[in-house]
Amino acid sequence: MLSLKRELIGQRTMFTKPIQDSETATEVSYEISRMIAKGSRHCNDGDFVKECIEIAAKKMCPEAANKFEKIQLNRMTIQRRIMSLSALDESTDISSTAQLLIFIRGVTQDFEVLEELLGMCSLKSQTRGVDIVNVLLDECSKTNLDLSKLSGVATDGAPMIGVNSGLVTFLKKHLQEKNITAEDLMQFHCIIHQEALCSKKIEFQNVMKVVVSTVNFIKSRGLNHRQFKQFLDDIESEYGDLLYYTELKLQII
Repeated sequence: MLSLKRELIGQRTMFTKPIQDSETATEVSYEISRMIAKGSRHCNDGDFVKECIEIAAKKMCPEAANKFEKIQLNRMTIQRRIMSLSALDESTDISSTAQLLIFIRGVTQDFEVLEELLGMCSLKSQTRGVDIVNVLLDECSKTNLDLSKLSGVATDGAPMIGVNSGLVTFLKKHLQEKNITAEDLMQFHCIIHQEALCSKKIEFQNVMKVVVSTVNFIKSRGLNHRQFKQFLDDIESEYGDLLYYTELKLQII
């Protein structure tokens, strides 16, 4: 029994260690990508960083040099990592509480575009447009932001653009109450919804049928999906994965 137990543990270790090494390499890739983005470095610097790491590994720990070779730091991978780290959407945490993330973007006197996280706020009850705008205005008040300098709002999600009770509607009403001109306020919403709605009106069935079946074939099988993602990574593709196609209906709130 003891020998069988040792063999079983050995088999588990044989499969577990490569998986752990791969996960660690991916984690390191994300950390280096974060440092590159934080330092405003070019994505091409990832190749230089990897060369430095490989030289150090071969000199200091040659027995583990092959592990460092697994770290993906090419230009397109760095770009995808940064996009993945910075892409935040409306979601809920482990306690099913909706979390709202507010970013602020501005231009300095030197015409340098800056973007910072203004705050992350919990929406304990509902996530209507009025609830979101109240949280937004509260965060702006805490940081003493001058709303008269607000030139545009970029949003995602159904509660944002409703004609009667959306976030932007309530925000414009608030600005008007403060005698701030809101007619020129630019509004940007997730373009994916617009593309999906356009595809429903335009005769794309002959194209969409092939595309949807191909995407579902790749995404529905784990082996196909992994191989496809590796293929995209090898050719340094601009995109690192596929998205499932879903139906979309327009709703006016």
